[in-house]
Amino acid sequence: MKIILFLSLFVTSSISQTAEWIYYNKVTSVTEIFGSPDTISAYRIKPDGKENELIMDNNQITDISEDGLKILLHNMYDTNSLISLIDLESMDTLTVDNGGSNPRFTYDENEIVYYKNMNNNYGGDHIYKYSFIDSSETLIADSVGGLGVIISPDKQKFVFFQNNQDSMDVVIADIQSGQTSTLVTVIDMSNSFIPIFHCYWGSDDYIYLNLPDNNDISQLFRIHSSNGDASLIQLTEQNEHCMLLESNDIHLEKLAFAILDTVREYWLYDIESNETSYLGSIDSSFWPIHQTWSTNNSKMAIGEIWATGIYTPGPINIFDTVADSFTTLANSTWPPCFWVGETGEQVSIIDETLPITHNLYNAYPNPFNPATTIHYELLVNDYVNITIYDMLGRQVKTLVNQAQDAGYKSVIWNATNDYGKSVSAGIYLYQIQAGEYMQTKKMVLLK
Repeated sequence: MKIILFLSLFVTSSISQTAEWIYYNKVTSVTEIFGSPDTISAYRIKPDGKENELIMDNNQITDISEDGLKILLHNMYDTNSLISLIDLESMDTLTVDNGGSNPRFTYDENEIVYYKNMNNNYGGDHIYKYSFIDSSETLIADSVGGLGVIISPDKQKFVFFQNNQDSMDVVIADIQSGQTSTLVTVIDMSNSFIPIFHCYWGSDDYIYLNLPDNNDISQLFRIHSSNGDASLIQLTEQNEHCMLLESNDIHLEKLAFAILDTVREYWLYDIESNETSYLGSIDSSFWPIHQTWSTNNSKMAIGEIWATGIYTPGPINIFDTVADSFTTLANSTWPPCFWVGETGEQVSIIDETLPITHNLYNAYPNPFNPATTIHYELLVNDYVNITIYDMLGRQVKTLVNQAQDAGYKSVIWNATNDYGKSVSAGIYLYQIQAGEYMQTKKMVLLK
């Protein structure tokens, strides 16, 4: 195991998070015989296509933090299968050569989970958790089928698929404790026309996935992530295979899925209303793979590849739900893609000369209404004070003011002040003080 800390020489100096961008992977070289990607580099492009910037050569973007200030990348062509974490504020890069792939951020952005190929038959691979704080690697799941790590909205759990002899278990894993529980057992989908890891963990705590119906046609199903309600519910009744588009967005209101016919039909499933609606169609030989939505949910970017026999790079299509139109933004791309917008940035303020004895994590949800949860970790027993301030530095609410034992903690703020009255919408600071440790972050209250 090796960690390297260096200033990234590959990142363009103009990178800044001040406007909307679509982050994507561009295939810069293709093997002519097999048609598969030979070199993938990380890029970002403005939604209008007028600006296109290189982020890092020979690396594939796999995840972006909620504030858009940190990027996870994977160099699949390096012999050590390097994973890199870029901080766009400091322009520093942390690199891990643990042989992992498809890394994802967790609730603590100092910890990631990733898939590791153990050179076994399909279904014998592992998922690990890695900490940038102490360089520790922890096995969470083995006998994994497929490359998917589907993160829960709070990023504290993920779902994966575990192979049996002729079936697959849908398994929930707790990232912090490492405990796993089987949600439901389904038929073996390892050689299916539609990969089972095309699924999504919705904000309603349902897991959405593709499974065959009684006629062996792939349909959209959902199952609640709680073991107390683990029954599959079929949501579509299509005559042709439908495929849910993957997404690394964690707060989607609608899910796009495609009908895999000669003319590609796109449909939307509304998570809140449980209704489906027709989106549009494209006469295309490419398969839609990935979806990411603009911050106001008016536009969707769809990443595509050509998957007839061999995987080859395809375009990114933008669907404007207001103008009811498709436009092609970029070609020779490779999923996943991410739409990062002008949202309130969470900026960590910390005196790095002080010893790191505790951790303050991002509030979730953020932005929020009517309440948000603040997670923190005490590495030793200490007296803790957590206080909410407005942007003028005035104290709004004291959430914690007591001695606490070491461990993971959380506290809920319901957007009231010390007098129990609701506060107005806006940006607020939440600050933890514990011994000599102090850290402050931002959150946004919406009304």
